Amino acid sequence: MKILQVATRDRSGGAAIGAYRLHQALQRAGIESEMLVLRKVTSDPHVHRLSSYFNRGQRARRRLAEWRHHRRLVRNPRQAESEHWSLNLFSYPIAELINAFGADIVHLQWVGDNTLPIRELAKIEAPIVWTLQDMWAFTGGCHYTGGCSRFRANCGDCPQLIAQAADDISFHVSSAKQRSWAETSMIIVCLSRWLADCARSSAVMKERRVEVIGNLVDPSVFKPLDKTVARKAFNLPYDKKLMLFGAIGGTSDPRKGFAYLHEALSGLGDDRGVELVIFGGENPVELELPLTVHQVGKLQDEVSLSLLYGACDVYILPTLQEAFGNTLAEALASGTPCVTFDGSGAVDIVRHRQNGYVAKLRDASDLLRGIKWALAQSWAREKLHEDIVARYGEKQVARQYIDLYQSLIG
Repeated sequence: MKILQVATRDRSGGAAIGAYRLHQALQRAGIESEMLVLRKVTSDPHVHRLSSYFNRGQRARRRLAEWRHHRRLVRNPRQAESEHWSLNLFSYPIAELINAFGADIVHLQWVGDNTLPIRELAKIEAPIVWTLQDMWAFTGGCHYTGGCSRFRANCGDCPQLIAQAADDISFHVSSAKQRSWAETSMIIVCLSRWLADCARSSAVMKERRVEVIGNLVDPSVFKPLDKTVARKAFNLPYDKKLMLFGAIGGTSDPRKGFAYLHEALSGLGDDRGVELVIFGGENPVELELPLTVHQVGKLQDEVSLSLLYGACDVYILPTLQEAFGNTLAEALASGTPCVTFDGSGAVDIVRHRQNGYVAKLRDASDLLRGIKWALAQSWAREKLHEDIVARYGEKQVARQYIDLYQSLIG
């Protein structure tokens, strides 16, 4: 059985990491897995850079499509709080290349930034499995809706656009998906029950078969480590309770909810026994908090990340919308309890008062209550590891996908 995973990247960002981990797990399970990506980071010979298969004319068409995509985004400015958008309206011959690989299954991952144009998806000949790493597949362009529910009927009058109109760009993108994919057979995989419910209620995906399979976590990397050694590695104090917050972009991503953590920690008072550790940001930021803050920056490898999880007493991700939450699963596999918000895919990972605390959405007071509760518990780190591996370990997740592939090809 030959699987071709199609993604924008193979190792940069949460969605890419999830796809690449699955690619490796499938190979170790005896499946012939290849990846086709727009931007390659690894040296893996089974990961293929798209441009290396194109001739000069095809590369020019791809660059033109990318330029048009960028220009259309510029011509449709968004509100300051709006996150990343993709339109994928401008075609180039990627479907022809995908078909040339002769895969039994084409497995789509994160394909935004015009990696896989909407009309090109409908030209793929092999059965399609599409793992949704966010909400883009059924919206009019946003990757997270911020609470908007217009995707359930049809997008338009988009609150993320500065110039709203019934027939704005979000309406055209949503309509293009419904029109182009009407006759396309594909199975949708969502990383959480929350995302699956959103997909099933959407105008674009409501008639599709939707399954729930989370991202896998590597138990050989993310595992309980000696806390003293871990703290020494990051020059962190041995005699303090350490809280950890982190995300790609650090504190600057509004969706990750650092503003609520900031508000919660402002209510800690003068507690000198608790300190905060932050990772993910490119540069240190000024934070007015009544406690010591350690900013360790952007970590370049998973071993360092596992060490940092293990160095801390609780990991906090007050995310407002989350398809899954790779960092939550990684922290738990490293033996560190988690505190998060209710209302999205994070609650599939964090079980309230079992392996952490699930606070009421956007409630900084309840978030602080959860942090204090988690810090006061005596946690069996090995149990936290075993529980998350039983749900999201490599063998478990790979087996679910293999069964799904086999159901498609008989």
